[in-house]
Amino acid sequence: MTALLVSLTHWHWLGLGFVLLAIEVLGSVGFLLWTGIAALEVGLLLLIWPFGWQLQLLLFALQSLITTWAWWRWQHARDRSSRDAAAPINERMHSYLGRELTLLDDVSQGMSRVHLDDTVWTVRCASNLAAGSRVKVVGTDSHILLVDPLP
Repeated sequence: MTALLVSLTHWHWLGLGFVLLAIEVLGSVGFLLWTGIAALEVGLLLLIWPFGWQLQLLLFALQSLITTWAWWRWQHARDRSSRDAAAPINERMHSYLGRELTLLDDVSQGMSRVHLDDTVWTVRCASNLAAGSRVKVVGTDSHILLVDPLP
């Protein structure tokens, strides 16, 4: 085993790096990209400056950790900023606040329906209104729009 480790050359590291990158392309695990880059870095350093197998393995381990940690920090910051920008994406109901609509049916037991964009929505209204009355969306309750009559 020691004879194999002593005989490591830059070609072994470059080959390992390309194999790991190829597996990453085929499988898209995410982790192999950074270990493949670390192996390529060790191979390039070994090509320029030859050093022992112990330092090669240590450098590979450190470079794997550093590249993975750097990617994690960069991706974590990017996810945090995109999460803030994408927060209202799944809050479709809140985008309807303030819209003025026309009731399709009379308000019966506080409930009616309205046509909004491409969907018919159930609305809740505290006032008894006739079909055709104008209302304004003032809130949401689960999948029901809360409306108030317009003057």
